[in-house]
Amino acid sequence: LAHCDATGLTIAQIARANAVAQLGEHAVQEKLDSVWSAMASCVQAGLSGQGVLPGYLQVPRRAAGMAARLREREAELQPIGELANEWLQAYAIAVNEENAAGMRVVTAPTNGAAGIIPAVGYYAKQFKHVPFEQLAGDYLLTAGAVGSLYKMNASISGAEAGCQGEVGSACSMAAAGLAAVLGATPSQIENAAEIAMEHNLGLTCDPVGGFV
Repeated sequence: LAHCDATGLTIAQIARANAVAQLGEHAVQEKLDSVWSAMASCVQAGLSGQGVLPGYLQVPRRAAGMAARLREREAELQPIGELANEWLQAYAIAVNEENAAGMRVVTAPTNGAAGIIPAVGYYAKQFKHVPFEQLAGDYLLTAGAVGSLYKMNASISGAEAGCQGEVGSACSMAAAGLAAVLGATPSQIENAAEIAMEHNLGLTCDPVGGFV
C-alpha cells in the first residue's frame, strides 16, 4: 500500500513492473495468458469429468452432476445470476477433482488449494463479464502479489500452517484479485484480502487415508 501511495500505481501495476523488470514484457504477458488459459481449461474439463477418482476411497466425481443440475434450474429461474454462488462452488470442485485425478492444474498457490483462484476468476468471467485480458492481467497479478506476501512473511505450506496456509492464502489471493477487476482501490483490495484470510484463521487439515 505504501508503494501504491508513493507511485500512484495499482497493486497489479506494481506486480507487473516488478515482473517485467526481471523477465521482459513479452515473457510476462505470455506467462499470464498461459496461466489463465490453463485455469479456465481446468474448470471446463472438471465440469465434464465423469467417473470415480483414483485411489481406494472410490470417491465419485461430483462437479459434472452439479453443473447439470444447475443448468436445469437455470432454465426455470430468472435472472440466471441467482445461482452464481452455487456455480462458483461447482467450478472449485471441478478443479479439485482434476487435481485428484492427476490432471493438469495450476499451483495457486499450492495444488491442494488449486480450485479457488480459477473458480473465482471463472465466476468473474461468467457472472461479472470480466474479459480475458483482465483475468490474465489484473486478476492474476493482484492475486500473485498477495500470495507473495504470504510466502515471504508467513507460509503457503499445509505442512507448516495447515489449510490456513494453503486454502486461506488462496482465498485471500482470489478475493484481492476479484476486488481488483471489479474496480476496487488498493486499500479496498487489501481489505478484501484480509477479510478472506480472517475466515480461514486456524483452519487445519485432517487427511483421511493420506488424502486431503
